Amino acid sequence: MKDHRLPKIALYGEIRSGHRYRGAPKKRFKDCLKKTFTACNIDHQNWSDFAADRSAWRLISSKGVTLFEETRRDTIKDKRSRRKARAASAVSPDPAFSCRLCSRACRSRIGLFSHERSCRQRGHSLPS
Repeated sequence: MKDHRLPKIALYGEIRSGHRYRGAPKKRFKDCLKKTFTACNIDHQNWSDFAADRSAWRLISSKGVTLFEETRRDTIKDKRSRRKARAASAVSPDPAFSCRLCSRACRSRIGLFSHERSCRQRGHSLPS
């Protein structure tokens, strides 16, 4: 293909906008396609051969995108469950910091002090 043709310019030219890692070479459209194909489990070496047969390309690309989307959703669910498990196993309040007025457990001494002050303002009194 000649150098002035638009498909060749698009595949082998450099992308002007977007970011690149410091010191890395400028990204080409072809580099972005390679990354996307790899994420979708499409062989990036022979993608142009697959694209020549339109029906096969549609089948391969739809399967690849579906697989990518399932993997992405599973990753998000896994990250969420790990985050929720981490929050559930968070440090429980120390029983040494419990309110003398209402027996609420606080996480720190300053928190206990602040809580007891608000309890006194609400009219709680020391239990007998």
